Amino acid sequence: IAAMMQIQNIFVVPPNQKSQAHNKNSQWCQEHFLNYKGLVRAATVREQLKKLLVKFQVPKKSSEGDPDPVLRCIVSGFFANAARFHSTGAYRTIRDDHELHIHPASVLYAEKPPRWVIYNEVIQTSKYYMRDVTAIESAWLLELAPHFYQQGTHLSLKAKRAKVQDQ
Repeated sequence: IAAMMQIQNIFVVPPNQKSQAHNKNSQWCQEHFLNYKGLVRAATVREQLKKLLVKFQVPKKSSEGDPDPVLRCIVSGFFANAARFHSTGAYRTIRDDHELHIHPASVLYAEKPPRWVIYNEVIQTSKYYMRDVTAIESAWLLELAPHFYQQGTHLSLKAKRAKVQDQ
């Protein structure tokens, strides 16, 4: 998201050539191993975010190549969807200790598994898979969601707190 927020819209199309431009952009993406629909979606989200920044008068500030501010923002919104890599080779959710796996379509799938992740959704096929996954620092959970996480406490759904410890 941070990278896409830093670029100008790459889709400039004359109104009478939309179909032709779509085909060329799609073909270019295919030739360069890019997901055309994903890029279109990223451009759409970028425009929506820009409009919200203007609407709420939030000043633009570059993170200068540092992804942490964006990742911390994601943690602030998805703190309940945290999972920790387990010795079994799967992830375990912090909230309710469910076993999850990174979806094979994720860029993180073929990488060395990060210790901690935040995910957007879970889908079930042969296993439970996390989609829209990003690596995070466990300390961010305690810092950004203290109302939900408390270091060293026992799991308690009633209190909505979860155990967050690096071992």
